[in-house]
Amino acid sequence: MEIQELEEWYGKLLRPAFGDAFRIEHDRDDFVTILLDGDREDFFFTLYGTDSVRLYWCNECFIFDACRNALTSSDTYGEIVYEGTIDEGLPGLIAALVLELKDCVFAGKEERVKGRIPSGYDSVKEYVIQAETEKAFKTGYQLGNIRIQYRGTGN
Repeated sequence: MEIQELEEWYGKLLRPAFGDAFRIEHDRDDFVTILLDGDREDFFFTLYGTDSVRLYWCNECFIFDACRNALTSSDTYGEIVYEGTIDEGLPGLIAALVLELKDCVFAGKEERVKGRIPSGYDSVKEYVIQAETEKAFKTGYQLGNIRIQYRGTGN
């Protein structure tokens, strides 16, 4: 998919879930920001071409990058890095994660180092993200090396 096709695809899929808060800012032909919470700008993602995405939610950053093995610890420090394969299925992964995080608030993060990338300049990690939600019926969600655990608000 080209970047303009991705904009349309995300719009059709996510605009119904986010309503008027959904907005697309087409900055350049290879750089697009998709805002999910309107002017609050606490929940959005940026497309860097068609194979790299940064998803921001409650001051946490999820990195999805086809060139993962070229990233170093200074690129990824404190961030949540997806270690799976980035291919034409990336838009579906992003949309699914966005819909999982909708109506949730960040409550904590645990990281466990599992190894090193081939260059040795960064660690491969597993993440457990705690998210608070009023929808106590939500079960856990797994996306490769990222697990989201839900708990009801006030617990």
